[in-house]
Amino acid sequence: MNKYYFKLFCRSIFPATIGYIILIGLIGLLAILYNLPAVFWGDIIRFSLPVFIIWLIGTGAIQFYRLRHLTISQLDNFSPANITEGKLIEILQKERSKNIQTIRQLQAVQHEQLDHLELFAHEIKNYLTSLTAAAENSLTVTSEEVKKNTYQANYYLNLLLNDERLAINNHDYDFQWVNIAQLVNAILQQNSAIFINKQLIPELQNLTGVTILTDRKWLRFCIEQLLSNAIKYSSPNSTINISWEINSLRITDHGCGIPTTDLPRIFENGFTGENGHQTTAATGMGLYLVKKVTQQLNFQVSVSSIQGQGTTAILSFQPANVKHA
Repeated sequence: MNKYYFKLFCRSIFPATIGYIILIGLIGLLAILYNLPAVFWGDIIRFSLPVFIIWLIGTGAIQFYRLRHLTISQLDNFSPANITEGKLIEILQKERSKNIQTIRQLQAVQHEQLDHLELFAHEIKNYLTSLTAAAENSLTVTSEEVKKNTYQANYYLNLLLNDERLAINNHDYDFQWVNIAQLVNAILQQNSAIFINKQLIPELQNLTGVTILTDRKWLRFCIEQLLSNAIKYSSPNSTINISWEINSLRITDHGCGIPTTDLPRIFENGFTGENGHQTTAATGMGLYLVKKVTQQLNFQVSVSSIQGQGTTAILSFQPANVKHA
C-alpha cells in the first residue's frame, strides 16, 4: 500500500506544484514589467515556499493517517477526500475482492479434501472391521481373507495419500523415460494374487521397446487405477488386454461394461454410476484422480465401453514424449 500511496501522492501534488511555480513566475514577470525591486519577488518566494511545503507535508500526513487506520470493514463507507485516496480505495477494494475469492477457493478445496478423507477413512475402517470380525469369530483366519481385506485397505490408503498430494499445487515431478513394459509387468506382479483369485488372464501386446517421458510414480498410479477398475468389473475366467497402439496405452476388460448414460460422468468427483451402486467397493474416486493427474502431466485419459461386452481405458501421450526402440 505504501508504494501505491507514494505514487498516487506524487501525482496528486504535481498540479499544485506546477500551479505554484507558474504563480511565482507570473509575480516575477510583473515585478520586472513594473520595475519593482528584486527583493520584493524574493520576499514572496521566501515567505510562500515554506507555507507551500508545510501544506504539502500536512496534506500527505493527513491522507496517510486516514488510509493507515482504514480497515477492510470501513471501505464501503469510506468517502475519499481527494484523487489519491480514491485511487487507493479502488486498489484496496480490488485486493479485497481477490482475497475473498482466494479464501473461498481454499475453503472449497478444504471441504472437498475433508469429504475425501471421511470417505477413504470409512472404506479403510470397513475392511479392517471385516478382518477383525473374522478373527473374533474363528481361531484362524485364512490367508485369502487377510490378503483380500489388507489389499483393499491399502488400496484406499494409497488413494487417500495421492489425493492429498494432488491437492498441493507445487508438485516435485521427476520426469524421466519410463519403460512401459517393465512398469506394467511390475504392476501385474504386485496384483498377481487378485488375478489368481478372480482367475483373470492378462494379455500384453506391443509394449516391448516403448518408453514414455513422464513421472514414473504418477503414471504408475494411473495404470493401477485403470487396471483396478478392469479387475473389479471383469467377468471371472476372462482376459484383460493391455496393449500399445498409436501413442496410447489401452487397458481392455471383458466385463459388464458401462451404461451409455453413465459414460459422460465417470470422471466426476464421487460418481459411481449404475455399476458402482451394485458393489460396495466403488467410491467414484479412482477415475476422478486419474483425470487430475493427466491434466497436470500433459497426457489424456479416455474411456469407451459397450454395456455387456466390456470397457477400454486409454492413456494417450504426446508423440514427442514417446520413443520406440
